[in-house]
Amino acid sequence: MYKDVARAIDGIDIYPMIGVIIFFSVFMIMIINVYSAKKSNVAHWENLPLEDATDTTYSNSFTQNTIKNETEII
Repeated sequence: MYKDVARAIDGIDIYPMIGVIIFFSVFMIMIINVYSAKKSNVAHWENLPLEDATDTTYSNSFTQNTIKNETEII
């Protein structure tokens, strides 16, 4: 029954192709992003789970403000 409804819609055959193109585009962008990443950034990302929260060497302003707010509360 549902197949007949979908077949009756004109131009519906383009939507699966659009989905494949979007998926492939996002996949290729991520592959390019991974291979073009700087080695220093990758080394930093590798150590993120092991770093202390007070280490602000690579942190952004949001992280620094959060740390300041937490110390003001204490």
